Amino acid sequence: MSNSKKSSLNPIEKSEISDDQELNHPNNNFDLPSDPDYLRLLEHYQNAEFSECIALLEILELRYPENPELQTISDDLTMRKSFDNMTSAIRKGEVRATSKVTVNLILFTLFGIISIVAIIFASSMVLFKNVSEDTAQDVSIRVSSLNLQADQLLLGGQPGPALEIVEKIKAIDPDYENLPELIERTDALLEFEGRYQEALSLINQGKQNEALILLKQLDSEKPGMWDISQRIASIEKENQIADYKKTGNSAYKKEEWDKVIVSYENALSLDPSLNDPLILEQLLYAYLNQIITMLESDSTAIDDIDVAEQYYRKAIALIPQNKGLVNQRSNLQEVSSNLLELKYTQIAKANLEDKGQTVSSISKAISYLGKALNLNPKNAALQADLTNAKVYKIAFQYFVDMDWAQAITKFEIVVTSDKNFAGGNASALLYEAYYALGKQYYNAGIYIDARTYLEQAEILAWYDGNNLLKLFQVQILLGDSIGKLDDFTNAVSYYQYALNAIKIENKFGSNPALFYKYSEANAFATNRDYRASFASFQELLEEFELVDTISEVEIGTGVCLALFASDNLSTLDAVVTANDLPKNTVISSGRTLIVPSIQN
Repeated sequence: MSNSKKSSLNPIEKSEISDDQELNHPNNNFDLPSDPDYLRLLEHYQNAEFSECIALLEILELRYPENPELQTISDDLTMRKSFDNMTSAIRKGEVRATSKVTVNLILFTLFGIISIVAIIFASSMVLFKNVSEDTAQDVSIRVSSLNLQADQLLLGGQPGPALEIVEKIKAIDPDYENLPELIERTDALLEFEGRYQEALSLINQGKQNEALILLKQLDSEKPGMWDISQRIASIEKENQIADYKKTGNSAYKKEEWDKVIVSYENALSLDPSLNDPLILEQLLYAYLNQIITMLESDSTAIDDIDVAEQYYRKAIALIPQNKGLVNQRSNLQEVSSNLLELKYTQIAKANLEDKGQTVSSISKAISYLGKALNLNPKNAALQADLTNAKVYKIAFQYFVDMDWAQAITKFEIVVTSDKNFAGGNASALLYEAYYALGKQYYNAGIYIDARTYLEQAEILAWYDGNNLLKLFQVQILLGDSIGKLDDFTNAVSYYQYALNAIKIENKFGSNPALFYKYSEANAFATNRDYRASFASFQELLEEFELVDTISEVEIGTGVCLALFASDNLSTLDAVVTANDLPKNTVISSGRTLIVPSIQN
């Protein structure tokens, strides 16, 4: 489109077409009544210009062969020619007849000719009238169609083609009522197009901001026209990218690594194909330095670790093979990798050592250990921790499901590898699994198996010297189990050691009857009457409340009761009994629990 294409239409102007032009350019789309040559034929015929009629008739007969109307005119012209010939013959004396016959013949001929002419003239007038009416109707239809075309072109933003249509309307009907409006609209759109071309020229000259102002004006005048809104968006995006690059470069000079990352990542999000070496170089250093900054902080959270991991992956992807900077980049990469590995390991161990851990949190710990190992595949300690964590997760799930035998099998693997794995949680849960299975066998009357598992629990209890209730609980049940096997000597020995360990003498207070029962049991043992001693110790244990400390502690939903109890110097069995809880290993809803323990 061109701005110079300006309409100069005037609906008042008249259009004249010469006869020669029309003869040389017949319109084959008309039928006979509307054919311009036919109209001229009738006009010549009415004016008795028969030689011109004959010339036009020959053209029309070729165009409309065997047309009855043309045949009628042709017959008339032939008759006229015959009449002329007859008159000439009479004058020359070629025909000799009597004067009466000649007069009669002439009168008859004249009468016939006059009749035919009258008939043809009447028919011609009727046809001419019909042709005029049909031609006016066709013109109206055609102009209306052109008006619609021009309107659609203008609505579609095509002023050039619209101008051509308007020119046709002007040529056909200069007085068409909608013509002035079409001219005005076409001129306006041509002017609008001119300003649009001006904006494109400014863009090509690198004057985007000037072009943006003009494009916004155009968009406000005709929203949605052409690609104006897209060009506005493109220029604004380029400006935004330029601002991000400027901010990023400024932040890089100030070593504000987080701002460098945000600015350049925003620029790349707007244009992923952006391949500016300076941006990529500065972004790489920003990633690596920000990782170091984040991981050296003592307050680094898990979310920060996840962000640091993302930065590390992005940095690795950006590192080019530039020999001039390879050593510096390598050093930064090694430092950030080591710090990331350390943080992964720390978070994994924190999850495993958490007393409120769940299967989900253990899974996260395994994930972090895996990430740490990926950074340092040759680290044997990490490999061992990852293996133990995977087995520990299986064992923990068995424990939650109270499948004690399977839990023991898996926990033994972990504890054998690392006695203090998961901050002692593995050993604490293995103790509870041993004790629970031993008690299960005791209640079933299978005392030998009960003794076997309880003795394993006792060994683990010795390692947890601060939890007196744990050792006391297992030794008392061992005494009960061994006594059921009639080994009263060893049974009494377990009772005595358990009671001495908690300093039972200091717990009787003002109850002399209990002190007497205790003294009696020991006296029987001194006299080697272990059966009587066993009986006396059992009476004492039934009457005396050995737990001397009660506390109330909040517990969260889904927390493992065994680890909660161990953390508060108690046992799973004691907490469940004190709170009258169902036989579960996990608390179903958070609450405050009574936690019994023994203090010396």
